[in-house]
Amino acid sequence: MRPSTSILPLLTRASGSAHALRPLPLLRTLHSSAPPLAPKKKGKFITDRPVKVDRTPTFPAPANPFAPAHKGTQYPPVVLRVLRHVNLLLGYNGRKRTTARETGRMMAGIVEAVKRDKPFWYNECDLPKTFHTFFSIHVVYIVITLIRLRALSNDIPNPLSPIPQPRLPGQPGTTPPPKSPSLLDRYQAATTGNYEYKYREVLLTHFFNIVENEIRLMLGAEITRDSAIKTRMQEYADWWRESQLTIDYIVGLTVSESADERAIADAELASWAWRFIFGRRGEGANGEGELVYPEGEAMKEGKELEMAEQIETIVKFIRRELARLDKISDRDVIAGNVGFFGPIRE
Repeated sequence: MRPSTSILPLLTRASGSAHALRPLPLLRTLHSSAPPLAPKKKGKFITDRPVKVDRTPTFPAPANPFAPAHKGTQYPPVVLRVLRHVNLLLGYNGRKRTTARETGRMMAGIVEAVKRDKPFWYNECDLPKTFHTFFSIHVVYIVITLIRLRALSNDIPNPLSPIPQPRLPGQPGTTPPPKSPSLLDRYQAATTGNYEYKYREVLLTHFFNIVENEIRLMLGAEITRDSAIKTRMQEYADWWRESQLTIDYIVGLTVSESADERAIADAELASWAWRFIFGRRGEGANGEGELVYPEGEAMKEGKELEMAEQIETIVKFIRRELARLDKISDRDVIAGNVGFFGPIRE
């Protein structure tokens, strides 16, 4: 069963920026065997406290978002050199730490990309500045990255990253060439056993740590019940799963051997953007669909008429970024050198 394509008239042709993607495992048959999506509840998406959310999240997410920001400790250069050597001895370039570190750089790049593209999302698209929009926008960049990470092989040599590394992703092609592992590297590999590059799982951990942190800030310091946080985390985890399944289905259409299925891939992607990002804008008495605006705010008049062109821009952006990441070597991806997301509107 395919997801709803009720806005097919908006984009009846494939966008001109469609790119050939590498066929990922199982995606050729995913669209023919995918289970139907769970139906959405009717009515608006309403939280207990639909407060205004208009901030850039802190990453890495602090253990306590209400605690004062910790000022980093300054060490003399000699101490830093000693600490870096000790860090290498303790497994800085082990696979587990490499996975956590490099996916953290990717997550930092996503946070910066969303920050840069805020004028498009909040001004041009006039999306409400709520937590739901905050989550939906970040998921767009997350699922693009996850598709590329899923194609990684576990046989890629460890990149043996230097210390220190920049906070943000490096540019493709800057990863040092492979070199023979040292005696220490061989010893650590022999004693730690095989460990897969779990980049997808760890990137999602980074993301949902941010989500939990922002939920706590949204609900306020007086909300201390873990059940209240867990309920909302489960809601948003379900939203992510549905989005990932839909994007997988769309990628499956893209690489399908059927010309008819390839022809509707962009329309399906547009339909997902309309449902997930715009909350079915255009439906309902006031045309706002399922989105809820903060108190005292509402959708600007006529914005539903501009939505078709905005959705086409989003579709082209997703296709463009999937193609960009597809061209990056696995070794660069493992080393966190995936470059930066381009602007949505070029």
